[in-house]
Amino acid sequence: MNSVRNNIEDEFIKVIAQQNQMYILPDSTKVWMEPGSSIKYAKAFNQKREVWLEGNSFFEVYKQKGSFFQVHINKAFIEVKGTCFQIQQTNAERNEITLFHGKIEFNVESTGEKIVMSPAQKVMYNPNNAQTQVENIMNINWKDGRYNFKDTPLPQLISIVNQIYQSNIILVGKFTEQSSFTGSIRYDESLNDVIEKLCFSLNLTYKNQNNEIVIYN
Repeated sequence: MNSVRNNIEDEFIKVIAQQNQMYILPDSTKVWMEPGSSIKYAKAFNQKREVWLEGNSFFEVYKQKGSFFQVHINKAFIEVKGTCFQIQQTNAERNEITLFHGKIEFNVESTGEKIVMSPAQKVMYNPNNAQTQVENIMNINWKDGRYNFKDTPLPQLISIVNQIYQSNIILVGKFTEQSSFTGSIRYDESLNDVIEKLCFSLNLTYKNQNNEIVIYN
């Protein structure tokens, strides 16, 4: 029995991230993995591009004509043609799939429900009851492990940061057109580091207040 299990395991490669890391699959797809996340794929990956994900990761899928790419999560899977998206499974009752660009199809295994996602959309999915919800997000430019911004007005930027980190940042005061941000946020930056960066570059101040982060000038 043990030899059978070993043979099955030998057919797959499993990667466990001990820290933030970028892993390149055999087809050149890039996966930015958060600590504790893992991916598993068959050694014959190029014959059928399937990945099983536990935890949170970003995917930049290499476009391959005539070949689909699938990412399996808890009781669901995402079918991809060539695109960039994020999967968050931190909350067992609220998986989140966020599409930055390209096109993906989210499939619920138990109900057969299919959701074709467009850029700047997020699907919230509860594996326990198969409930799904779609919401639009602000268009975020993602490339090579970074969110990139150019002359982004501060109110819009804070909305985007709140979406990324599920945080509760509020602005207090008047902000001019000069209060815009050009720069990038790495996928592995902490919320505190991001706030420090924004306040330093725009000469702002912040404080923690009643489970909120207040930024003011």
